[in-house]
Amino acid sequence: MKIEHVTKIIDQQPIIEDVNFSLSRGEIVGLIGRNGSGKTTLFRTIAGHYLLDDGEISIEDQRIDLHPQFKEEIFYIDEKENFLNAYSLRKINQLYRQAYPRFDQDLYLETMQLHGLPLNHSYRRMSKGMQGLYKMILAIASNATFLLLDEPFDGLDVIVRKKVVGLLLENLGESQRTALIASHNLNELETIIDRALLIKGKTIEADYRLESLRENARKIQLVFRSKQVPPLIKQHAKLVQRQGRVLVALFEHYDQELAEAIRRLDPLLCEELPLTLEDLFEANLSRETLMKG
Repeated sequence: MKIEHVTKIIDQQPIIEDVNFSLSRGEIVGLIGRNGSGKTTLFRTIAGHYLLDDGEISIEDQRIDLHPQFKEEIFYIDEKENFLNAYSLRKINQLYRQAYPRFDQDLYLETMQLHGLPLNHSYRRMSKGMQGLYKMILAIASNATFLLLDEPFDGLDVIVRKKVVGLLLENLGESQRTALIASHNLNELETIIDRALLIKGKTIEADYRLESLRENARKIQLVFRSKQVPPLIKQHAKLVQRQGRVLVALFEHYDQELAEAIRRLDPLLCEELPLTLEDLFEANLSRETLMKG
């Protein structure tokens, strides 16, 4: 799937603007950004709930607005306009079998039985955790190539969350299907994604491949004699945390040459810390920057 120069305007205000990225088969990709950054609008636009104001969305080089049959390749449940509340699980099953021609009914029934979900249950009477689990069952059974999952771990207890993650990993691993997941649960997200797309300023600002990031990036805690941040650090790092003279900074491209240059600054402390997806979020989306002070 290719997202090219996609813009969506609502009430004469651009919500997402000039968004560009691609999704390959077999990937699990995280979409991270602050509240109101446009994640849900992007999902709704990809799924066809909103018309494009500019740009193109294509699957196999075919624009989905011109070839609507490709919408069968996209699974998305809009939480705000969640029509599932009106139906039993049996009726929802019938609707999704009609919507997705490759719907795997055997997998659906087997997984429902495994997790103790009777078909005569009313969706709206289920706990939030069971609703989350059920939506993941629907997503997997749909056999859609691209799963757009908006906060799939929100409000789930530890046991249900593990079931949801297990379902996703077990069924996507060998099927060459792709999941794009928006979540504020960065600790959970980090354990399952291959890439992280950072949405900021109405667009995708960065596309991180986590394997490459772990190889090349470092989180360093530094203390200098002066409260002034050396120009070298401002040039090469993003701030994760600052307290007095203590800096915790993210260096996305850290090599031996940079390490030697930092050593020549003679810091009182230079200590490497474990790097997490949460650090990436804070370094890119915190309002504070190293240019202060």
